Amino acid sequence: MLIEHLQTKLQYDKNKGDFWPAAFYASTRERTAIPQHPGFQLGVAGYPYGTMEGTLSGYSELPKEMKMIRQEDTDEHLLFEYRHEAIGLTVSVDMEKIPNASILRTVTTVRNESDKPVVLTHLSSGCLPGIGGGGIRPWYNKHKIKVHYAMQTWNGEGQWRCEELEQLGLYPTSLHYTGSSIHFSSVGSWSTSRHLPMLVVEDLETSEVWYVQLETSSLWHLEIGHQGAVNGGGVYIQADGASERFGGGWTHQLMPGESFSSVPVAMGCCKGDFQNAIRELTAYRRGSLKPENAWEGECPVVYNDYMNTLWADATIEKLTPLIDAAAEAGSEVFCMDAGWFTGRGVYWASSLGDWQPSLDRFDEIGLQGMAAYIRNKGMIPGLWIEMEVCGSDAKLANKPDDWFLMRNGARVGGGSRCFLDFRNPMVIAHMMGVIERLHTDGFGYIKNDYNACIGIGTDNISGSAASGLLEHTRSFYNFIDQVRARFPRLILENCGSGGMRQDYGILSRFHLQSTSDQESYGKYPSIVTGSLAAILPEQAGIWAYPYPLTHEDKNAENPNLIYELNYQNKMSDGEQTIFNLVNGMCGNLYLSGHLNIADEFNKALIQEGVALYKLERAHIRNSHPIWPLGFNPIGDDDRWASAGLVSPDEKRITLAVWRLDSADAYQELPLASYFAGKAAKVRQLYPVNDTQTKFHFNEVKGSLTVHFPKRYQARFFEIMI
Repeated sequence: MLIEHLQTKLQYDKNKGDFWPAAFYASTRERTAIPQHPGFQLGVAGYPYGTMEGTLSGYSELPKEMKMIRQEDTDEHLLFEYRHEAIGLTVSVDMEKIPNASILRTVTTVRNESDKPVVLTHLSSGCLPGIGGGGIRPWYNKHKIKVHYAMQTWNGEGQWRCEELEQLGLYPTSLHYTGSSIHFSSVGSWSTSRHLPMLVVEDLETSEVWYVQLETSSLWHLEIGHQGAVNGGGVYIQADGASERFGGGWTHQLMPGESFSSVPVAMGCCKGDFQNAIRELTAYRRGSLKPENAWEGECPVVYNDYMNTLWADATIEKLTPLIDAAAEAGSEVFCMDAGWFTGRGVYWASSLGDWQPSLDRFDEIGLQGMAAYIRNKGMIPGLWIEMEVCGSDAKLANKPDDWFLMRNGARVGGGSRCFLDFRNPMVIAHMMGVIERLHTDGFGYIKNDYNACIGIGTDNISGSAASGLLEHTRSFYNFIDQVRARFPRLILENCGSGGMRQDYGILSRFHLQSTSDQESYGKYPSIVTGSLAAILPEQAGIWAYPYPLTHEDKNAENPNLIYELNYQNKMSDGEQTIFNLVNGMCGNLYLSGHLNIADEFNKALIQEGVALYKLERAHIRNSHPIWPLGFNPIGDDDRWASAGLVSPDEKRITLAVWRLDSADAYQELPLASYFAGKAAKVRQLYPVNDTQTKFHFNEVKGSLTVHFPKRYQARFFEIMI
């Protein structure tokens, strides 16, 4: 049986009288593979898991004992249902056919139809079998399959790498099945603090590419392995958010009549390479996941007073000139970051949770007066909060323990922060009341930060700590859904110390995502390019901070540095301003920095950049990203970098080009797949009045060569036919 959805083909073959998936592919050539599994993985306490359970999830035995009892194929869904008579479990694998992308969004649900409790120890979200079955090279040939994955860390998000299977740990060991495998996983609530929950697997021989995206802010696990004998079977990807062995000890008890659904996973296959895979994922994220707009322009210019500026020390005398300058620059939102709720000179992190305005930071006009001042300047007032935590000095900390996540008899967190439990209706009522009060006070933008990780999870009557974390996470999702329903014009930004929680479980509920806490504008292109593969460009909040006061200078107690002549002279050529604005034009522009001290030349550059960004918003929110020079590791500055946004008809590309610390003043950018042999027109969009840089377009090759005479220069181009 062959199921086709756009470019994706699913081949199902008979095994034990049932249809089992044998291959997942995009080419026209039919695959020959022996189906190894009915399409899901399952573990139950008291029953053997399966072969090589210490290293693999892909060989669970219980699914092989189940009989298919239902199969449906409609225009919208593909559904398979199985039953295990002896245990009394029913498993359904529901695959939603995404209408605008070669993607199937899968949720697997298990239901206890017995009269006894059953403890689950593993449930896959989805399984993608039969990878690399085309062509003539064996799966383990070093010229056959490459794996693209992204490393993450604080201030260093979006670090994509590409390696062979063997380099990552999957290789044949005998004529029998192999116990080697590749694992990417996360434990705790910082879901993207080590890796992104997505993979792209490329067959270099057949030009096919497979892609997987798990959608959860809880634990997750991605596994690449091989099912079957070394010269048969095929490579698979198993995705889950519920694993005892690879997910922090997750278990979940199902009482009779209860069911448990996996976290969603998007899986697909198309022709091409990494960029084709990201185009499909971009279409899926935009068409199926992105929340409904809260603001008519969708991608507002946000000024935030934190990064390289006030560093959580906002006062009326510091804010007023920044508000004036942000409005003059063209900002549409002014967000007051951390510190607005504490007294002057008080450490802000221990006061989280009450969210009452400071009594001495804003003089007699108070916080409401600051909001009115911002709105009178034509901007939407915004505030920073951490919805999910409570500071040790807050009145909220006096609430009983059932308001908080607990583990080992203590509140999870400790120190200045403890985590609230959104499974408790009183917590939800409290936080809804806070948001309603702030909204009534005039704030139309909320930045929700998340500066600590829960860890393995929380106490939970129905299972493990990891199971409790998933329940809490889903309760928080439901709360945000309620907030958006109640305040449909409230813009919500997600932040987790930058990008430490930027999965599409949370991003399907928040309008914007902070890409990083990175303070150095010269390192930001590495984060910009990598983040565009993980986040929609219109959701990717990218900092641009001309006239910065770095954290180092702040800690050196040199707040007046920005007023010194030597400091301001460093900005006089405008290159730092241009570089910052080019960074921000690749996504959703987040302005910061001391715009109020900019000279007239730099002020004009800021205004020009903001005005151009506003003109490009429609293009940004309909585009897909490309990387003419690939990805640039954050520690490798001796190079150039580039990122482009392509229109749906592929007739227009906006292209950010950065010369980092490269000694070479010239760089060729290959764009043959879009413009080779075509009479394309090239314009430098930003800055317009520029006599320093030069460019030349080669119509035959479809390449753009640029000349930037200085290190750490950036420019923004348009290429169109």
